[in-house]
Amino acid sequence: MSSLAEVQADTLNKFLEAWRTQDVGTTIELWSDDFKQRLLPDSLGAAVKSRAEAAVIYPVLTSNLSNWKLEIKQIVHDAARGTAAVYATSSADTPLPDEKWATDYAVFISFTEDGTQINKLDEMVDSTFYGRFFPKFQQYLAKTRGTPAH
Repeated sequence: MSSLAEVQADTLNKFLEAWRTQDVGTTIELWSDDFKQRLLPDSLGAAVKSRAEAAVIYPVLTSNLSNWKLEIKQIVHDAARGTAAVYATSSADTPLPDEKWATDYAVFISFTEDGTQINKLDEMVDSTFYGRFFPKFQQYLAKTRGTPAH
């Protein structure tokens, strides 16, 4: 029988592999029914998203990023608290002229009580990149799909 720490570590590894490969289906399957996603810093003014809201936005974003590369720089897993923190960098091509995806993240993950799913994901993003890229990306989506992403 696996310990709770091992179950959480397995869930974390599945999440990181899905993120690395842009496996949207697996990522969303790892989210609990009460999953919440929050974009940080708070100065961005982004609303907390439910599982249903995040499940609409995440595939739109990932489908518009090609040549995706994710590099995990550091992982801290605190099994006793049911949390993990991950520092990573990523790069990709985007559909926007002269706009590359190049950013740093710190993601703070909370696991369900049994450790098999993620119930909270706080994403600390590069606010300079976010502030420059996402308004342009939202305009692009409005023109091409009529779909918001933020």
